[in-house]
Amino acid sequence: MRAKGRATATNATAQGREDILNARAISTLGAGIVSAMSAVGAAVIKKNKPALGKNADWFWHMFAKCEARAARIAEQAARDPEACGDATFIEVYAAQLPKLMTAALESHEKALKAK
Repeated sequence: MRAKGRATATNATAQGREDILNARAISTLGAGIVSAMSAVGAAVIKKNKPALGKNADWFWHMFAKCEARAARIAEQAARDPEACGDATFIEVYAAQLPKLMTAALESHEKALKAK
């Protein structure tokens, strides 16, 4: 069964930005996916509480970028003819968000140490 059409960003300007996961895009997702995305996001935030405490503004900015990028990667995977739609979307999203956030935090730490 094919999933509903998804759109993480609709115009060329928004596609160029990595931190866009707008209300329209979220409204195209099923309730189960939004719930699962929230659970994955909460787990990533909980895992990285110390980083959140150090620099909350940077953390939330980077979390939004990672969240949007993970959604784009998951959207592409879910469109594959062999994919199982929503199940593939959340599986890929749940795998990508922690990886992306960990990579961002490691890069940030390296940059701070290099100063």
